[in-house]
Amino acid sequence: MKSARVLYANLSLRVRLTASYIALIVVSMTVLGVGYYVKSSEVILKNASGTYLGLVRSSNQSLDAKFASVEQSAINMHLDENLFELFNTTNLQKKYLDYENDRKITRVLQKYFPTSEDVYSVNLATKDYTFGGNPNFWIPKKDFSASDIYQIGMNSKDRTLWVPTYNLLEKFYASSAVSSTKDQYVFTATRLINLSLVSNNLLRSMDKDAERPILLVNFQESMVSRAFKESLVVKDSYYYVLTKDNEVVSTSNRSGSRPVNQEWINSAIAKKSGTEFVQVDGEKMVVCFDVIATTGWLSAVFIPYDNLLKTMPNMFSYTLYSTVLILVLSIFLASFFSSKITMPLKKLMWGIKQIGEGNFNTRIETYGTSEINLIIHKFNQMNDKIQVLIEENYETHLKEMEAELKALNFQFNPHFLYNTLNIINYLAIENKQTVISNMLVELSEMLEYTAKKSGEVAFSEDVKYLQNYDYIMRQRFEDKFNIEYHIDTALYRYTVPKFFLQPFMENALIHALEDRETGGWIRVSGRIEDKTRVFTIEDNGKGMEPDTLMRVLATIDDPVSMRKSIGIANVNKRIKLIYGSQYGVEIESQGNKGTIITITLPLPSTL
Repeated sequence: MKSARVLYANLSLRVRLTASYIALIVVSMTVLGVGYYVKSSEVILKNASGTYLGLVRSSNQSLDAKFASVEQSAINMHLDENLFELFNTTNLQKKYLDYENDRKITRVLQKYFPTSEDVYSVNLATKDYTFGGNPNFWIPKKDFSASDIYQIGMNSKDRTLWVPTYNLLEKFYASSAVSSTKDQYVFTATRLINLSLVSNNLLRSMDKDAERPILLVNFQESMVSRAFKESLVVKDSYYYVLTKDNEVVSTSNRSGSRPVNQEWINSAIAKKSGTEFVQVDGEKMVVCFDVIATTGWLSAVFIPYDNLLKTMPNMFSYTLYSTVLILVLSIFLASFFSSKITMPLKKLMWGIKQIGEGNFNTRIETYGTSEINLIIHKFNQMNDKIQVLIEENYETHLKEMEAELKALNFQFNPHFLYNTLNIINYLAIENKQTVISNMLVELSEMLEYTAKKSGEVAFSEDVKYLQNYDYIMRQRFEDKFNIEYHIDTALYRYTVPKFFLQPFMENALIHALEDRETGGWIRVSGRIEDKTRVFTIEDNGKGMEPDTLMRVLATIDDPVSMRKSIGIANVNKRIKLIYGSQYGVEIESQGNKGTIITITLPLPSTL
């Protein structure tokens, strides 16, 4: 189990997605297929059972029509004038037991019961003689009154009674040597015929002492077989016609075993008609049953369940092939859609690999607005941002280096110059040249500051550098200008870009105050406003006219101007690269009214 999980975890996303789709589809289709097969089999089986039940009912209706005609003919015989004259006597044996009367009665019986392949014989039986023709002479002419059939007939005064199938030869000629191949199976309809005569619109009954004959209509058992022949279309199916006492009237099953018990027969007769499942010798059978109204007998066709399924459309094969076809199609679609899902991810992985190798120009094409395509779009944006940040960081470093190089031409060897200036300073001290010595000290400190690394420095260091520059320039332009410092002491806790004030003081001294002989001033101030550090360099120089100011402002973001100078454009660009585009340099100036340089830097959240 663990190895299977490890194997699954090592599979690619596409394979796992496809496998998951296939597993889901297989489970769903299996459940649907089994459910469809079971349900459709039940429906088809129900329809098939209904079809065979219809055949059983049709067979019963055919038999019932024939049996009902016997009942009707028996009723009609009650009013037969010829029979009334023959049997309305108290001495029937003495007067009529002869061949001629037998022929007369036979003709009367043929009138009511025409010759048919279903009817074996029709007779009228009395205590001493049996009337009616019989080509096989199996119905005894005499001594018939001793049979149980005669006794049944004598008790059937109100309706016809039906005697289930029996063997004529065995019943009446058991002692004879007739071959069993001539056995004749019949079932009998019998009824007491109480004759009457209608005369002058009056109904005359037989004399009280006159013997009433017994009607015997013997049907061949093959009549039932023919009726149910069309119902036995399923292999190994068979029929039974049973009395309410579970006596067999007719059957196509010659095994001899009864398929149902008395309890089932009672239940089926109570239901009159229907279809059920029963177990016969361990085999599942479908039973279609119906009751013959005239006789009360139960007709039942027993159909093997498995064989019945074989006669229906092959639902198993149909369901199996349909399920397999749908599964194959689903697997193809699962593979197609999983590839559609994973292809953008593959592109994204390729892009990440390219970024890892330093190819920041990599771009991934994307279409649509799906979640994965949105991720790819954001990846491209991130890649662009990374490239911009790299370029800006690299550019910042270059600009800082360039600013330092341009700040002092002799920075190629600052230590050599610093040591040389110290020697000159010693000579000036020996010769008591204090001003020269002080200037050399200030210049050497400037050179030392210049030699330090680029980037951000402590604000106090940059102010010290500015003051060194201030001292030297005041010695150069004696009494020409004055410089004031108004700086919030809290600002000394933070760092600033190197050389971010000196270029503006240099511009003020060289350009703004160049025409003044005396009275010039420069005011350097710094303060904290909300979360911003604000530095200003203000002078009372000649200022700038609007068109000149516009040209100066235009050079702030001009890369060409920035490469040529370490002034405004250079400082402004470095501030924006380090802190963001919302910070930088602003200029306010009017002709003959001076200039104000404002530099804004963010206030760090932590020290």
